[in-house]
Amino acid sequence: MQDTFAAIGQVTLYICDAKGNPLTKPSCATEFCRLLTTSRTGLTACCAGARRAALKPGEEITEICHAGVTQYVTPVRVDSRHLATIVLGHRLTETGDWDEVREISRRHGIEEAALRRAAQELGPADQRRRQDIKRFLRLMAERLATICRQHNHMTQRVRELEAVHDLTAMFAGTGDLKETLTSTAKRICHVMEVKACSIRLLDEETGELRIEAGYNLSQAYLNKGSVMFDENPIDAAAFSGRTVYIRNVPSHPGTRYPRQARAEGLVSALCIPIAYSGTVIGVIRVYTGHECEFSGFQCALLRSIGSQIAAAIMIYRLHQDQLRAERHQLHLRNAAAIQRRMIPGNQRTHGNITFGCVYHPALNVGGDFFDFIELSGGNLGFCIADVVGKGISAALMMASVRAALRAHAHSIYNIDEIVALVNAHLCRDTLSSEFATLFYGVFSADGKRFTYCNAGHEPGLLFRGERLMELSTGGPVIGVSMGMAFSRGLIDLRAGDILVGYTDGVTEALDFDDRAFGRERLIESVRANTHLDAPTLAKQLLWDLRRFVGLASQTDDITIVVTKVG
Repeated sequence: MQDTFAAIGQVTLYICDAKGNPLTKPSCATEFCRLLTTSRTGLTACCAGARRAALKPGEEITEICHAGVTQYVTPVRVDSRHLATIVLGHRLTETGDWDEVREISRRHGIEEAALRRAAQELGPADQRRRQDIKRFLRLMAERLATICRQHNHMTQRVRELEAVHDLTAMFAGTGDLKETLTSTAKRICHVMEVKACSIRLLDEETGELRIEAGYNLSQAYLNKGSVMFDENPIDAAAFSGRTVYIRNVPSHPGTRYPRQARAEGLVSALCIPIAYSGTVIGVIRVYTGHECEFSGFQCALLRSIGSQIAAAIMIYRLHQDQLRAERHQLHLRNAAAIQRRMIPGNQRTHGNITFGCVYHPALNVGGDFFDFIELSGGNLGFCIADVVGKGISAALMMASVRAALRAHAHSIYNIDEIVALVNAHLCRDTLSSEFATLFYGVFSADGKRFTYCNAGHEPGLLFRGERLMELSTGGPVIGVSMGMAFSRGLIDLRAGDILVGYTDGVTEALDFDDRAFGRERLIESVRANTHLDAPTLAKQLLWDLRRFVGLASQTDDITIVVTKVG
């Protein structure tokens, strides 16, 4: 630009910094000025005018330089700042003063003849020419100021975009949320060149806007008191999606703690929402230490950062939910493994009796269980139970019932008394809404007698040829009321007898038309497969059940125990 302007105006032109030190090599359209500026001392003397102009940055100066050349010196100002000085040399004020030319030649070590010839080529400029030169100089100063201003704006935009990019990379992680937000608040202050920043998130349970992060705010200010969402019109306006500008925070009627804001040195502020998919979860506030207005770009930048913060918070929360879910799943897997160890295998024998068992919880763990207990005298205890509910709570109750039953079964002979004690144990440890059904019986050592007690459970089905008997003697469900009385039943077993125990997850299983498998279908399935051994028959009953249900999801635990007398 300097070379072009110098050539068009036939002038000598160079640019100095605010202190008058040359920033550019002079563009010389005249031989006289070229000779002067090729000398180090000559260039230094030519810059003296620029230095004087630098001391008076608000003025445009016209003067005569040391060699008699008319100089025009104009400052370049951007936003009231003196950035540079343009120095323009034009014509000699007088021609023919060869003594002066000889002195300049001697002083700066320039060949006199060459300097004289160059001086002869110059002539004094008329008044109109001088006015044109001045306008030309002002034009160049304005153009340079505009370029500098645009450069500053572009530099600021690049910094802001770099900040957005850096924040995006930072938000992509799943580290400590508070640390991330604190770093974000600091970066916002540096990019926007503001005094302080705070990030508040809404606690949906209490309605409080809690400060999660802040930068350049004292601990006293951060701990000044709670800010409730429904009591703060500024933040409420931000939650409606608006960008709120406050010219003077201490004097604003919506400021809740004006005295603390004044002591902190907060003046102007900008409040924007932290929103994700249309849902506002918090606000960002930036503060300046003096009254100012924020540009539209600054508002847009802060809103963009707010959206990124919201996305980062949601990602963090989802990540935490995922971690909690994974921990929960781990606990469930561990609980399921422990529960599986409590459940016996699917095949067992006792003298001439064989057992086939099926156990399928609806979830990883369940409330159904069955068990075999080795008793003194060669007797074998057998139970099948169903605890109300599903999942972890039901599994814990199941473990409690199983432990109580095993503890009493080894020390007490009467079955009805055992069940009464288990009932008392469960009543002490559970709510009235938490109960269980229990079918407990004992096979004699020779396998010819079965004594049982049915505490509110599905009646055991005893198939003897074409005859069907229900084993329902006992009492109510356990865990509801203390002091309940129970009775026991006695069955003499015969070769060929088939005893089927099950939970209500079998009979209440539904197909897509909401029809239950039911007791009758279970009975038909048993009658159709009496020729099968006990383990195969148990699997066949499960297969018939699943074939009926189809692809409908399992909603309850399924337990089947088939006993076949040889």
